[in-house]
Amino acid sequence: MLPYINIGSFKLSTYYTAMFLGYVVMVVLMMLPARRRIYSISKIKAFLFATAVLVVGILGCKLLYTIENFDIVLRDGFTFGGFSFYGAAFLVPLIMPLFGLLLKMNVFDTLDNSAVNVLGMLGTIRIGCMLNGCCGGTSFHINHFTLTWPTQLLEAVFDFGILAWLLVLETRSDRYYRGGLYPRFMISYGIIRFIIEFMRDTPKDWLWLSHGQWFAIVGIAVGIGLLIIVKRFGHVYKAEK
Repeated sequence: MLPYINIGSFKLSTYYTAMFLGYVVMVVLMMLPARRRIYSISKIKAFLFATAVLVVGILGCKLLYTIENFDIVLRDGFTFGGFSFYGAAFLVPLIMPLFGLLLKMNVFDTLDNSAVNVLGMLGTIRIGCMLNGCCGGTSFHINHFTLTWPTQLLEAVFDFGILAWLLVLETRSDRYYRGGLYPRFMISYGIIRFIIEFMRDTPKDWLWLSHGQWFAIVGIAVGIGLLIIVKRFGHVYKAEK
């Protein structure tokens, strides 16, 4: 665990450093020439889109965290710390299509790019969680050793794995319906998150499941609904060769 890096008298938070690096990953993903060609977006639009996802994602995370921990926030006041990721997963597909209209992007392309951005940030921030010591796993004993499930690292690996899958999928323009990346992200991440939550030390106080597991169930249901809508109203996009 390494929550801070000391640089002289300055303490640098590894968690917020990981958040900044996650933003860099988002910008890089949006700036990739092949992706900008697929979605016909300029560099400035790519940069603005990644920045907007960051802002909306942080707002969503803080909003859901505040709702989940309203008594604590009411007692201690509002602080920048404390995030609940599913707040971003639920708010981004609601807000970003509106921002996409300003950039003259259709709803389906906005959803696809949002999925890639959210996963890029999530995979990176989980490394920050590992260094910070939050979102950890339960401990168990083997002989005289105490081991802890590396849930942050496990989730980071799966997050980047899902991201790689979606990046490959969006290039298959002759078979892929635009807009399908976000629902696929919600479904696949929801399944992974539901399983990993059994290894985490989060309280299982909502009908024997954790908050994250219930959000995962809702996320899977939302993903299935979005996928049905995309296949009904979406279109197969022919990318330039």
